[in-house]
Amino acid sequence: MLLLTLFSAIAWADPVLDALTTELDRTMTAWEGEEDAPYYVSYRVNDYTAWNISARHGALSTSQANRGRILDVSARVGSYALDSRHAMRGGGFSDTNMHVGVSLPVDASADALRSVIWTATNKEINDAREAWTQVQARQIVRVEEQDDSEDFSPADPTEDLREPAEMAVNQVAWEEALRSLSAQLNDHPLVYGSNASLSARSETRYVITSEGTRIRQPRTWVRVSLSANTRAEDGMELRLYRWKDVRAPDRLPDPEVLAGWADELVDDLVELHDAPQGEPYSGPLLLKGRAAGVFVHEVMGHRLEGHRQKEEDEGQTFKDKVGEQLLPVGFTVYDDPTLAEYAGEDLNGHYAYDEEGSPAARASLVEDGVLAGFLKSRAPIEGHPETNGHGRAAAWRLPVARMANTILETDDPQTYDELVAQMRQELKAQGREWGLMVDEIGGGFTLTGRVMPNAFNVRATYAWRIYADGRPDELIRGVDLVGTPLVALSSVVAAGDDPAVFNGFCGAESGSVPNSAIAPSILLRQLELQKKEKGNQRPPLLTKPVPEGDS
Repeated sequence: MLLLTLFSAIAWADPVLDALTTELDRTMTAWEGEEDAPYYVSYRVNDYTAWNISARHGALSTSQANRGRILDVSARVGSYALDSRHAMRGGGFSDTNMHVGVSLPVDASADALRSVIWTATNKEINDAREAWTQVQARQIVRVEEQDDSEDFSPADPTEDLREPAEMAVNQVAWEEALRSLSAQLNDHPLVYGSNASLSARSETRYVITSEGTRIRQPRTWVRVSLSANTRAEDGMELRLYRWKDVRAPDRLPDPEVLAGWADELVDDLVELHDAPQGEPYSGPLLLKGRAAGVFVHEVMGHRLEGHRQKEEDEGQTFKDKVGEQLLPVGFTVYDDPTLAEYAGEDLNGHYAYDEEGSPAARASLVEDGVLAGFLKSRAPIEGHPETNGHGRAAAWRLPVARMANTILETDDPQTYDELVAQMRQELKAQGREWGLMVDEIGGGFTLTGRVMPNAFNVRATYAWRIYADGRPDELIRGVDLVGTPLVALSSVVAAGDDPAVFNGFCGAESGSVPNSAIAPSILLRQLELQKKEKGNQRPPLLTKPVPEGDS
């Protein structure tokens, strides 16, 4: 028993955890009773190993593994009701969530780490004290705020020290596989550029707070991706990208499957090269699964992030619409970071605790078509004082409410053929010859403020014309989905039985964070598409070089 206890103590020795805990205790003790002392201090550390391997033209272009540790210190001066993080109304562009972090040594004792933590903590507390002075001054000269809820919510301490992340990547095997895939992509004369890559990351994340929370949680992530590009005769650059995100290398597709991806990618790119360019359009639209997920993410998800209901330069599209019908009866939308899988796919947005140390929880957003709530961090909003574990941030950023795994479901799912039939009926009712189906997308963005148009853009890769009279579908290129949120959501008619997962990374005030958008196909009565940006360069005059030995 003595040997077992000794071995366990050695196995769990963690200089990062020891250094963070020691310095936090020392800081709070030293500041006790001082004027403008911080009432809250937290440390976040991301201890990671990252692999990046890529190949082009049948040759390896990158193969590297990097190790790093990033420390973020956060201090609050004042009180939970009003503190140094209070929004600086009229503060200008410089008032953002940018927050400079510090690199920690990756091979050091707790004492060496403490020196870096001590320096960073002193700077952060001084910055917070200065910000607190500015907040108090501005409270005197600004008009009364529309939302007078508190700046921060107290939290009960949580301790959950999970084993550090472990993951191995066989660089040699993947170098060879990616060389082969890149040569396969490069084999067609219309493929002007291509890439085969593997990105992987193993992270151990720490959250230590002055309230007593101590979190250590692992995260592993791997992406394999293939891309290829060409240029149409009218100068439009065309790029296709296929990828898969998983939580461990052994869950990646087999080499034979990836080789099939490469063939399909080239075939699709050649077909897209010869397709006609789309025109501006407004009418019935069918979004296939992953495109539908990004639509929900951009049109609704960002506008349901908690801080956007409180900040007065935000459009606050849904702030006062809780209890109102936004989608058809039977539609449900929720965000659940506790889910590791959905529809057989690993989910990027999975985590156990957010960057504020709060346990992840399901956030109910729409119930039976009715708006039910918001994504919330520890920054309270009017009528919604408690967090639901969605305070998220990348390194060097401060947490705000963000999406994780955003999911749309319906209790009346239609088959794809039934959705097409409904679309054709709608086309005939509107007297239209054809409508559009968007099958593949490359992401999107949205504007949620008051000055710029409160609109969204979902970046379609290509679309298909679906004819009312049943003629074969026709591929088109060069269009993006655009519109405003309330009009778009009011046009939703039905949803399918084919949920699909879009894994990616979302960028906003608190940086780029991993997330997933999940939805079945969605039929809309009307949505607008605009032309995509187009280059003016001609295709190359010379043909692509032929490898030696080929005729």
